[in-house]
Amino acid sequence: MRKQYLHWSLMVLGIVGTVYGTYLLIYHYNHGNGLNILALVLLILGMLSLLSFLVAVISIHISQKKRANEVETTKIEEVAAVDQEVEEEEISTPTVDTPKEEPIKDDKEEVSYTPREKRTYSSSSSYSYSTVYVKKVGYGPLLRIEGSRIIDMRTNTYYRIENNFVMQDGYGVRYEIRGNQIKDAFGGYLYEISGSNINKVFGGFYASVSGNYITIYDLSDKYEMTDSLSKRQILVVASLLFGKY
Repeated sequence: MRKQYLHWSLMVLGIVGTVYGTYLLIYHYNHGNGLNILALVLLILGMLSLLSFLVAVISIHISQKKRANEVETTKIEEVAAVDQEVEEEEISTPTVDTPKEEPIKDDKEEVSYTPREKRTYSSSSSYSYSTVYVKKVGYGPLLRIEGSRIIDMRTNTYYRIENNFVMQDGYGVRYEIRGNQIKDAFGGYLYEISGSNINKVFGGFYASVSGNYITIYDLSDKYEMTDSLSKRQILVVASLLFGKY
């Protein structure tokens, strides 16, 4: 946030200095006062501020693009490494002849373990892989969560959680998750989870999570989740629902 204020300050200072300095130079020249030092200084400062603002904007754009490319490259490398491990395991696993009764046993065992696939909010890195809707009580659904993908149904915008980054389709890195906190990719920290509370990182308690409900501190709004979500999913949901502050 401070960087954004600095960038806007440079732009405003540049515009004011350039316009006012040019005006003073023309004014004194028309009145035969010659070159005015104060006007010249203002004009130079204004032009330097505008130039600094332009350089800052270009550098942010380049940094954002580079960061998005690094995340995509990391994802590709991880998938390739997993595929290579699977291939090595398949090659090294010896073929064993088994009786016909054993496959029936294996099927039963697999069925008995299926309930373990459902993830809960208590894990910081797991996801709920069923389709979960987040809706404001008394209204229709606002968000749809499908594992690591989150769709903002209000704007039809797609997001995906990749490692510690939240990517927006067609935009790049939107948020960064650090432990139990989430921050804007190029701004300040937004929200954190502490127990069953959702806090503003620089503002204190803001909402609570109880069961499948998220309730604002003053009870002004209440949101319902059709299933439990992981801690990372909750952080992204809070950022999309509550926005910046």
